[in-house]
Amino acid sequence: MMLMVSVQNLDEAREAVAGGADIVDVKNLREMMVGSNFPPVVREVRNAFPKQIHVSVTLGVVPNQAGTVAMAVYGAAALGATSVKVGFVQSDYETALRILRESRRALDGFDTKLIAATFADSHLYQGLDPTLVVKLGKESQSDGMLIDTLVKDGRNLFDFLGERPLKELVLEAKEAGMSTALSGALKVANLHTLVRINPDIVGVRGAVCTHGDRESGNVVASAVAALREELRQRLTGKIDVFAEVGPTAPRIPS
Repeated sequence: MMLMVSVQNLDEAREAVAGGADIVDVKNLREMMVGSNFPPVVREVRNAFPKQIHVSVTLGVVPNQAGTVAMAVYGAAALGATSVKVGFVQSDYETALRILRESRRALDGFDTKLIAATFADSHLYQGLDPTLVVKLGKESQSDGMLIDTLVKDGRNLFDFLGERPLKELVLEAKEAGMSTALSGALKVANLHTLVRINPDIVGVRGAVCTHGDRESGNVVASAVAALREELRQRLTGKIDVFAEVGPTAPRIPS
């Protein structure tokens, strides 16, 4: 399981990598909390690290304009991004599928992976059903899927989707050969559940920022390293993530 840390600049990217992040996800928090950063920032971050450090680019919530999105996807690939995430909120299924298919075509000749993203809380915006993400990914020949959240008000991924449906989506995506990622205000307290679900990638920001503040705080290497160690202990079985599952344990939400 890989650890992805969202960063806004090169300094944060260096902190993330020093702390043991496998992926630095370049984004811009000033644009809908998950917006795109500027090409010079992406280029700077990509050029600072060897290829084994993955540098992903978030396009955030994209407009319902396939040509505009395809051009942005092409730009991310031209900058050397390992992957590019295309996220949907207020799109219908057919529009989202068309955008992803055009994004797939834009990546011809590049090694950059296309990631289809939806948001677990999209119903708050009358948006696309997040559980359609695997279907979207398969029909568009995307390389992976991500489920994230848009609201940053103290709620997180598991306030909107339970363990069982998330596990089913992750398994379905893996069976289709797609990479799987979960994010959305995740904390150490969520690691038990995350390891049971077993996505390929876990994404964080606030949990590894000063004061736990994803907006005004900065990514700190020591916090990344501490979370990385907490994850390692669960993955190796030193901490048993199934210990709480039993006759007296709370029922897994559906």
